[in-house]
Amino acid sequence: MVGITRIGAYFPRRRLDRALIAKAWGARVPAGTRTVAGLDEDALTMATDAVLACLGDADPAGFDALYFASTSSPYLEKQVASMIATAADLRRDVVVADLAGSVRAGLAALRAALDGVRAGSLRTALVAAADARLAEPESEMEPLLGDGAAAVAVGGDGVVAELVSAASVAEEFTYVWRTDEQRTLRVSETRFGTTYGYVRDMAEVIGAALRKAELPPARVARLVLGAPEPRAAAEAARRAGLDPARQLEASLLAEAGLLGTPEPLALLARALETAAPGDFLVVGAYGEGADALVLRATERLPAARPRPLADRLAHGIALPSYERYLRARGVLPSEPMGEPVTAMIEWKELKQDMRLYGSRCEACGLVQYPQARVCIGCQARDRMQDHKLGKRGSVFTFTIDNLAPVPEHPMPMAVIDLDGGGRVYLQVTDAAEGEVKVGAPVELTFRRLHEAGGNRNYFWKARPALT
Repeated sequence: MVGITRIGAYFPRRRLDRALIAKAWGARVPAGTRTVAGLDEDALTMATDAVLACLGDADPAGFDALYFASTSSPYLEKQVASMIATAADLRRDVVVADLAGSVRAGLAALRAALDGVRAGSLRTALVAAADARLAEPESEMEPLLGDGAAAVAVGGDGVVAELVSAASVAEEFTYVWRTDEQRTLRVSETRFGTTYGYVRDMAEVIGAALRKAELPPARVARLVLGAPEPRAAAEAARRAGLDPARQLEASLLAEAGLLGTPEPLALLARALETAAPGDFLVVGAYGEGADALVLRATERLPAARPRPLADRLAHGIALPSYERYLRARGVLPSEPMGEPVTAMIEWKELKQDMRLYGSRCEACGLVQYPQARVCIGCQARDRMQDHKLGKRGSVFTFTIDNLAPVPEHPMPMAVIDLDGGGRVYLQVTDAAEGEVKVGAPVELTFRRLHEAGGNRNYFWKARPALT
């Protein structure tokens, strides 16, 4: 049996009420809010958060591959999957790959991972998909998009959703695109693209996957579709012989937006929250053709359900204005900060800074960070062992800095006592007023620290642990 063993999702805490977009442009937009990646977030950091959520208490050394999918990767030439694998402390010999080009890259990465396990070249694999896509201000797409990430673990043991069949369709069709010279999405005539691109290809690939599984449409418990807008998903479901009202998993448009590559994986996570053993789920994604997978929920699912998506969407922080959204998305300039980090320093301190290892004294057991030769407790010399730091802890003390040269004020800084030992001094992000206080529980998150010298520097920050 080959299939999904774990699944997790991540959403930025910042929210933009679409009414602010309507007010800015005097336009009609859908009701609800959209998730907004912060100034210190991008597809890399969100994918890392999703991977850590997916892993939970699993040993990261047990995974053989990590595939990263995004249409908005922070790097055009640099292996982002390697950075995520390092931050998640996967093995050095892990297989990595970045997939891009269309929003079906997330489901394509999942299929590649499943095929690798089924073929025997991999025992286990992780798939991470994340997007923070940007639309032109005042465009039809701007209020519809949302930022987020999802991650899936696959393998042959502990399967909660078994792969039954898969199908693909490839067809050149210009609907949504962005060239290497463009920051924002371009969209052709929406109705034409929906009818002759999305609906036609999606219905075809769903039908092909169901025929391979020898499964009539009526037997499908949940149909999970990434879509350019909810009505298109409903029409594709009808065209494939399914009932949207009964079988189609609801869109995340109202509370998050259209997520891009992670959307079908995030919706699958929500579908698995209520699926019963034996239920069949069909997952589909579109982009110059389409992919579809048929999955069957196993008896293991009730004991290993994913954390509810509603929990991950809770505790949002509302952006006060549309202009703050434009700054968070990099449309309006923010103050540059920091000196560039050289490749030599990054390489030298990789285990300490990205994998987050401290030192544990063999003589007295004290854990300290950063790593050092001499114990600050008993002064023993050269008796330190590598110690992997925990990702949760509590605030020991803090300060609120209103003068630091950073794009957003105030900037909380806190000394964190980590579970399992060790104390770190970190910036605190995603905190509402009053949430940073002595004793408050926090968790670590991998974020973009600053940009300088034409490159980006990433490091760990703390954020309130709200759930």
